[in-house]
Amino acid sequence: MTDQAIINGLYRELLFVAMILLGILLFNNLVLYKQKLKDRLSLMLLFGVIMCSFEILWTFCENRPQLSALTYLGVCGYMISFVSFTALLNRYILNRFDRLPKAIWMNVLFYIVPLGIFFLLCVTTPLTHWVVRVDETGGLHEEILFDALFTPLMGLYLLTALISAVEYAVRGRRKNSAATRVSYNMIVFGVLAPAVYVLEIILLGADSNYLALSLAVSVSLVYLTTNVSTHTLLETRAKVEATESDLRVATRIQADMLPNIYPAFPDRPEFDIYASMDPAKEVGGDFYDFFLVDDDHLCMVMADVSGKGIPAALFMMAAKIILANNAMLGKSPAQILTDANAAICSNNREEMFVTVWLGILELSSGKLTAANAGHEYPVMRSANGQFELIKDKHGFVIGGMDGLRYKEYELQMEPGSKLFLYTDGVPEATDASQELFGTERMLEALNKDTSAAPQDILKQVRSAVDGFVREAEQFDDLTMLCLEYRGGKQDGA
Repeated sequence: MTDQAIINGLYRELLFVAMILLGILLFNNLVLYKQKLKDRLSLMLLFGVIMCSFEILWTFCENRPQLSALTYLGVCGYMISFVSFTALLNRYILNRFDRLPKAIWMNVLFYIVPLGIFFLLCVTTPLTHWVVRVDETGGLHEEILFDALFTPLMGLYLLTALISAVEYAVRGRRKNSAATRVSYNMIVFGVLAPAVYVLEIILLGADSNYLALSLAVSVSLVYLTTNVSTHTLLETRAKVEATESDLRVATRIQADMLPNIYPAFPDRPEFDIYASMDPAKEVGGDFYDFFLVDDDHLCMVMADVSGKGIPAALFMMAAKIILANNAMLGKSPAQILTDANAAICSNNREEMFVTVWLGILELSSGKLTAANAGHEYPVMRSANGQFELIKDKHGFVIGGMDGLRYKEYELQMEPGSKLFLYTDGVPEATDASQELFGTERMLEALNKDTSAAPQDILKQVRSAVDGFVREAEQFDDLTMLCLEYRGGKQDGA
C-alpha cells in the first residue's frame, strides 16, 4: 500500500468522525434547539453530512473498476452537496447581515442559474465526461469543468460570505450583537478552513486534494455551527427566563384580582365564605368573585373561560370586570348575564366564551336568586342535611351568541345551609388511567363532614382530588367556592 493510500485512508477515517459530529449537531439543532429542517443552519449541517458521506463513498470506490458506477455517484453527489452547502452558507451569512439580493433576477443570476447548470453537468458527467471521468482501471480524472466551474463557484459563494462578514464586523457591529457574533464566527471559519487544510498537507506530507479540503471545511463548519447554536440556545434561554418572570408577575396579578383575604367579611355574622383557584398553567381562565352589592345583597360568581394560559387569563379579567360592573348597578342575575353577553359579543374577534354561574343572596331572608350560563350545576346543603346537586336550567355560554336573554331561578337558604360552586376542573380531574374524578366522588368528599367550615370543605374536596389523581398531570384549572349561610341579623340576635 502506498503512502498516499495510507494517508487517504486516514483522511476517510477523520472525515467519518467529522460526519458523525455534523450529524450530532444536526440532531441537536432539530431536537434540542427545536429548529426545523428548512432552517438554513440545519440544511447546512445536512449537506455537510451528505458531502462527507459521498466523499467517503467516492474515495472508497476509486481505483476499483467494478465499482465505477459508485465512483461516479460518489463524486457527483459530493460536488452537488459541497456547492449546495456553500450556497446555503452564503445565503445564511448574507441574510444575517441583511445583504441578501432583493431583486428576483439577482437571485436567479447568482444562485439558480449557476447551481442549475452545475447540477445538470454533474448528473450527465457519466455520459459526457465534462466534469470528471473514471478510466478503465477505476481511476478518477478531473476534467476541465471540474476546476473551471466547481472550484470557482464554491470559492465565489464562500468569498462573498466572508467579505460580507468582514464588512459587517468593521462597519455594522453596533447594530445587532447577534449578527456581530455571526460575523466574527464566519471570519474565524474563513481563516480556520485554509489553516486546517495547509496544516494537514504539512503534517501528513500529502498532496493537496479534496479529501483534505472537505475535512478542513467540515472542522470549520463544526466550529461555526456550534458557536451559532450555542448563542441561539443562550438567547432562547434568556427569552424563556424573561417570559417565565413575566408569567410569575402575571400569576401574582391574577391572584390579586380575585378576593383572597380571609375572613373576607369579618364584621358580617350572617355568612362565611371561602374560595380558591389553582391554575393548571401559570395563569388560568377560571375565576370566582364575591362582593356586597349593597348592605343586604351578596353577589357570587363562578366562571370558566374557554382555553388556557395567557389568552384565557386576559379574557377572564375582562369578563370579571364586566360582570362586576353590571352587578353593582343593582341588576338581577339574569339581566347581568344578558348585558355581559351583549358587551362581550360586541368585540370578540377571537370567539372566546365563558361559562358563568352568578347568584345574589339576600342576607336578611336567605333568598338566593341565580342564573346559569352553561356552567356546572351548583351544590347545596340544606340545614342539617347532605350536599346535593341543584340541576338548574342552563342558558348558553357568555360570548357564544349575541342577542341572548337569560332566565333566573330562586333557592331558599336556611341558617346552616351551605352552597358549593366549582368549575369542571374538579369533576374532570383524571388519574393515570384517564378515569374522571366525577361528581359522585365530589359529593362524597363534600359529605365527609358537612358541618365543617367553608375553608375546610374546600380542603376536603382538594384532598380527595389529589388522592385520586396522584401523580397524573392535570390540564384544567381547579376552582371552588363555599358559602355558609348563618341567617339574617334578626336570626342571629
